[in-house]
Amino acid sequence: MPRRSRLILAAAVFALTLASCVPIGIPGLRFIDGQTWSARFEVEVRPGNVTTIRLPVDLALTFSQRLQDITAQATLQYNAGIFRLQSPNLVDLNGRLGVDGHLSLRSNSNALNFDGTFIGDQLVGTVSIAGVVPVGNVTFTRTR
Repeated sequence: MPRRSRLILAAAVFALTLASCVPIGIPGLRFIDGQTWSARFEVEVRPGNVTTIRLPVDLALTFSQRLQDITAQATLQYNAGIFRLQSPNLVDLNGRLGVDGHLSLRSNSNALNFDGTFIGDQLVGTVSIAGVVPVGNVTFTRTR
């Protein structure tokens, strides 16, 4: 192999090695890896079809990201003043983040689902807990 060919081959191998070490991003794709976003909203419950009770809910989502594939761990807490219920363990969600900022997350058990869109520094969408009536226009803000 001539000396010039070896030099070109060495430069190409070096460039490929360097490129494999640099994280690749998709232009316009939001980076949320390691971030926690939280929201407080109310869920209407009607036990025995007698009266409607509004339960305040705190929901926090901590994200892991691989390009457009998103996993999230959710903590859920009902805080009604008199009593406080917290989910005993984290709920794992999986989904995708679109270049347009749309985020769709689902849990395997269907315990928690989320569909929403990033709008500036807020994440606005619909949350469905345990398949009950979805709560729309829930606004999440970045807490960490």
